[in-house]
Amino acid sequence: MKNSRLMRLGVAVAISSLMLAGCAAGDKPPVDGKSEDLDLGATVSIGTRFLQNSWDPSKMPGATIVPIYELVYDTLVRVTPDLELAPGLATSWSTPDGGTTWNFELREGVAFSDGSTFDAEDVRATLEYYSGEASNSRPDLETVSEVTIVDDTHLEIQLSAPQVGFPATLTSRAGLMLSSDVVTSGEFDQPIGTGKFVVERDAPGVQLDLVASSTHWNADAVRIAGVSLRWIEDPTAMVNAIRSGEIDMALIEPAQAESVKGAGIRTYEMSGTEFVGIGVNPDLAPELADPRVRAAMSMAIDREGLVEGIFFGRASVANQFIAPQRFGFDAALPDIPYDLDAARELMAEAGYADGFAYTFGAQANNKQLAEAIQADWASIGIDVDLVFPQGASIAEATWIKPTIPIATQNLVPTLDPAPFLLRHLSVETVRNPGGIEVEGLEDLIVTSEGIEDTGARQQAFAEIGALTQEIVPAYIPVLWRNFTVAYSDKIIGLEEWQGGFPIIDGIGVQK
Repeated sequence: MKNSRLMRLGVAVAISSLMLAGCAAGDKPPVDGKSEDLDLGATVSIGTRFLQNSWDPSKMPGATIVPIYELVYDTLVRVTPDLELAPGLATSWSTPDGGTTWNFELREGVAFSDGSTFDAEDVRATLEYYSGEASNSRPDLETVSEVTIVDDTHLEIQLSAPQVGFPATLTSRAGLMLSSDVVTSGEFDQPIGTGKFVVERDAPGVQLDLVASSTHWNADAVRIAGVSLRWIEDPTAMVNAIRSGEIDMALIEPAQAESVKGAGIRTYEMSGTEFVGIGVNPDLAPELADPRVRAAMSMAIDREGLVEGIFFGRASVANQFIAPQRFGFDAALPDIPYDLDAARELMAEAGYADGFAYTFGAQANNKQLAEAIQADWASIGIDVDLVFPQGASIAEATWIKPTIPIATQNLVPTLDPAPFLLRHLSVETVRNPGGIEVEGLEDLIVTSEGIEDTGARQQAFAEIGALTQEIVPAYIPVLWRNFTVAYSDKIIGLEEWQGGFPIIDGIGVQK
C-alpha cells in the first residue's frame, strides 16, 4: 500500500499539491490501549441533535448530519481530524488541466453491505443521481458535466469550469457513495453502503442502532461492536444524559460546557465548526428585498454581546462567510458595526420608519440567541414572532416549502469555501429561496473556483468578503459557534476531530 500524502486545503488550491495517493484516514488508527484491554463487544451510545430524515443522502436537509451518514456510507475523499484531505474510496486523484478534468483511482476490494462489489459504475451512478433536479446535493455538483468510466477502478470527471477544490467537495454529502443498483431501484429504506457500520434498528426521530460491518474494507479499524445514536434536541437534556452516564458521547452547547468540565467529564473543543446566520426570504416578506433593510437588521445585532453573554466566549463574531483560521478568511476585514442609530436611519430611508412584523424561526439550540436578536430588532421597529420548528423541519419551512420568511440557520462550512458560498448565495440555489442577488457576487465566487495561485485565490475571497459587507446578501452573518465534545472516561483512542460530530474512527471501550 502506498504511503499517504496528505495536504492542507490552504495548499491544496495549488494544482501541484492536488495529487494524493495512499492509505485512507482511519486505516488501523492508533488506540491508546492494547487490544486485550478493549471490550470488543461494547456498544457506544451517542447523543446527537439530529438524526437522518431519509437513508437517501440526496434528501439530506443540511450538512450537519453528514457524519451520521458516514457511519454507513463511505466518501470518495476523507478528512483527517485536523481538516486535511486524505484518500477514502478513492486512493488518488489528479488534474492535468488546472481543475477542469479530474482523474480518480478507486480502492480495490471494497464491498457494499449486501456483498456486491464497489467500482467505478457506482461512482458514476451516484454522482449523476446527486446531480438530479430533486437532489439537495445538486448545488455541490453543478459543474460536473460528464463522468467517464475508464475501467472498474479508474474514472474521469469532466467539469464545465475549472474547480481546483473539487476533491474537497467529495469529502461531504456529494461524496457519499451509493450502490448503482440502489440508485436504479430507488429503494433506500434499508441503506446499502460501504461504511464501517450497518443499520440494526432505526426508530426515526428517536434512536438509530448500528452494528459493525463484517465486510468493510478496513474492518480491523473498528474496535467496537456497535453504535447507538439517540436524538436529544434539548441542550439541557443532553448535558444530563452525559453526566448521568446514560450516553457515552455528546455534543455540548457553549453555555453548558463549563458545567460538564466541572463534573470531571473529558472534553475537547471544536472551533468555528458551525456558521450561525439569519436567512431572509423577500418572497414571503417584501421589505427584505431592500438591501437597506437587510443592512439595518444586521447593524442592529449585538454580536459581541451574543458571544460573551450567551456563548460565554465559545464562539466568534461572524463578519464574513468564511471561518477564522480557515483558508480564505480575511483577517483585515472589519467587524460589522453594532449601531442602532444608523440602523434606524436606514429603516427610515427605506420607508419603514414604523417597522414591520413577521415570523422568525429558530432551532432549539438557538432559542436564547433568537430571543436576544428579537430584542435587538424591536429597538429599530422590527417586531418578530418567534417559532421553534422541531428537528429538520426548519429546513423544510425555509428552503423546501418556504413558510417562514426569517430564520436562524446552523450551517456547516465546506473545506473549500467556494461551494459553501455558492450553495447559500447563488440566486438559483434552494437555500436562497427569495433569489436575493448581489451584483457581481456570484461571478466572483465562480471565478475563485478556478484560480490556481494560492495568494490570488485568497485575494478573491477577500473581495467576496468585502462585497458581502457592503451589500448584505441572502444571509445575515451572526457568529461562528464552537462546540464541546464530551465523552466517557471508558472511551479510549478518541481523536479531536474538527470536521464534524460524531466521528468515531478508531475509538475503543476500556474493559
